[in-house]
Formats: sequence, C-alpha cells, structure tokens
Amino acid sequence: MDWQTYTAAGIVTLTLVVFLVRLSRRKPKAGCGHSCGCEKSGPHRHS
Repeated sequence: MDWQTYTAAGIVTLTLVVFLVRLSRRKPKAGCGHSCGCEKSGPHRHS
C-alpha cells in the first residue's frame, strides 16, 4: 500500500469518528420550559 491509501483510510476514519461523536452527544432542549419568562416561552395567557 502506498501513502495515498493510508491517507484516505485516515480521512474516512476521522470522518466516522466525528460523526459518531456528534451523534452520541445529547441535544439540548429547544426551550427552557413554559413559565420561565424568557422570550421563547411567549406571553402567558390565563383565562
């Protein structure tokens, strides 16, 4: 095998590791809840 084969295998391995690490991370919630008062929770309407 020549250096190009090793380089290509290294790039593929590195890419696979990056994808697996990103996949395994927990995704943060989009909002913090409904009653924290932040702008994502929106105005509160009580009936």
